[in-house]
Amino acid sequence: MPPRVQTIAVALVVVCLLGPIGLSGREARAAVAIEGTFAARAECPAYQSFNSGTNPGEVTLRPGTVYGAFELNRPDGPWVRLRVPGAMPQERWVARECGRLEVFGPVGADTQAEQVPEPAPGQTGAGPAFIEPPDVEAPTGLSQSAPAPTPAFPVFFDNIDQGPDDPTPPQPAFTEVDLGVLRLCGDWGDAVPASGFRAFLDDRPSLRDSLLATLRGDIDTLERAWFDESGFRHIFCGEPYQREDGRWTLGGLHYMGRYAQAQLNGWAGRLEGGCSVVEIEPPIYTEGVIFRTPDGATGVKCINGYALGLTASDMLHEVTKAYRLARGQLGSGTEACRHRVLDDGKGYEAVFVMRNDAIVTFYPDATPDESVPYCGE
Repeated sequence: MPPRVQTIAVALVVVCLLGPIGLSGREARAAVAIEGTFAARAECPAYQSFNSGTNPGEVTLRPGTVYGAFELNRPDGPWVRLRVPGAMPQERWVARECGRLEVFGPVGADTQAEQVPEPAPGQTGAGPAFIEPPDVEAPTGLSQSAPAPTPAFPVFFDNIDQGPDDPTPPQPAFTEVDLGVLRLCGDWGDAVPASGFRAFLDDRPSLRDSLLATLRGDIDTLERAWFDESGFRHIFCGEPYQREDGRWTLGGLHYMGRYAQAQLNGWAGRLEGGCSVVEIEPPIYTEGVIFRTPDGATGVKCINGYALGLTASDMLHEVTKAYRLARGQLGSGTEACRHRVLDDGKGYEAVFVMRNDAIVTFYPDATPDESVPYCGE
């Protein structure tokens, strides 16, 4: 989801302040000298003192850069001390969640490389502890592709009510169409063939006919709209991919069902702290995502979102309608428009993007850019 500068600035200020404040009241414990490396994966602040939140020069890490690591704030602690070239002073503390730490051993120990374990379950601080899912049930009809890896990521859904701003609502209910879409998505990172989409619709003639009526077109046009620019995979399934600079990122993932499936299988979870930008305005849930990459590492996406209650059938119809309205309005380049959604009496807006007469993405937006025109207007 395209970030707004003001939103990100406010969110980062909150993260920078609350992270250190949350640690300041703790009992002091001995720091541990290490020899290792820290591969940054997000633009996180580098503090001279994480207790006081001081950051001379407003230094941030550069994603994809590997820094020398020489200290943890305590054994298995959530803060690691690095040498940041160009910073004054160079020695800076950063949250462990902001990158991948590899330790070659404590000072004076054998130098066999090992990955430092994550902070213990339930541990607090600016970095998110990897935790066991609290009071979580598997969605009805949804099964694991394999046992979820340990440790699990922080969950998207649970049964603990934290009030109106609860970032982890209860698991959504699924229809037969939802389960069919998730089967079509396949495993994490799988390609989705257009032929599979057509077979999916052939097995559900009432859904197919309804979508064609919404489109006011034929099945070939519908298939091209959803697959010429990989819109289906992007919106429903999520696309973990590696940039030219070697960093992993996540394209799309705006369907609540895939969030639930990703949680169940240990593919992804909520990014707590760090660069995560959070806007909770039910039914819209906007938050960062931490995800498992195809090579077994982890990646982060600072801002992403889904609409709770918008089923696969709902999304297929809403996106197809937005596409029909935008055709002829938007040019051949990558262009966007706003689409009004009404779901169970709740109205909100979504951003629709198309390119070359095909669907690129569609996501709910709690704070839409009013300069973007409405689709079809």
